[in-house]
Amino acid sequence: MDGIRRGFTTDAIAEKITRNVQGITPLEAWRIAYGYERSEVAARMDALYEADGLQPPSLDAATLCRWELGDRRPGDERIEYLCRLYRTRPDKLGFGTDHSPGDVGHVQRAGIIDAFPFTSEDSERDLIERISAAQRRINLFGLTRSFYASEEMLSLLEEKARTMDVRIYVMDPYCDSRKDRYRIEPADATMEDPERYIREILRPLRAAADRAPRLRLFLFNFACSFAMEEVDSTVRVMMYGHGRRGTHGPIIVFAEGTSSHTYFVEQFHWLERLASGTSPEPWRSKGVEVRPFDLW
Repeated sequence: MDGIRRGFTTDAIAEKITRNVQGITPLEAWRIAYGYERSEVAARMDALYEADGLQPPSLDAATLCRWELGDRRPGDERIEYLCRLYRTRPDKLGFGTDHSPGDVGHVQRAGIIDAFPFTSEDSERDLIERISAAQRRINLFGLTRSFYASEEMLSLLEEKARTMDVRIYVMDPYCDSRKDRYRIEPADATMEDPERYIREILRPLRAAADRAPRLRLFLFNFACSFAMEEVDSTVRVMMYGHGRRGTHGPIIVFAEGTSSHTYFVEQFHWLERLASGTSPEPWRSKGVEVRPFDLW
């Protein structure tokens, strides 16, 4: 809990637990870092298998305990799903060794694998290619995200929602934070009008969600300074500046297995908790909301 209060990433908390608690294995440290009971790990593993259309393993606490104590090694398939559950690499969980070079540049340490100076055909094609190749998860978050309502993207998101969960988080068109955001954008920001935004962006997205139940659309009511697009093992982040349109901001792509990637993935974990309908404090008393989108 101290690590969470101090703002540490899950990766950093797990490493701290492993280093400071005698006899604990990395696999158990990661479970504790997430705050999971073994029964919850088993349930989440089952859910991952079911999402892939596979028979769930129905693991019991005794089996997980033996894995965590090192008395028994899980098979390669189970290790893969444990990595997906904890969103990390096998060597981080104690399976195998990290053979990457120890002396790397700051860009590599940050996990940056690509970047675009602003939204362009190249950056949009990059997103389409990543989503087309997605196998596990698609989470999208941002202010307006008008590109998502394009015919090509809508068709692709619907297709992907047949085999995996696709979650899209966009700002509530009537919340105060959205008005404040557009107050610092130039006059040519095209989606300042809430009615136009609903008509041209939200309604097509909602129609797609009605056709593909695993495509879910959420509204949030707080300020944001970047957009995020998590597709399997990468996260694309677009920066929002002042006095410029959101599409003028740079886009940076982060790879899995770095603290930068973990930072943005945990943003999605936070959104998921808020969207569950049981917003934890202090967010509930502050009026911070993430809710399913219902047409007005």
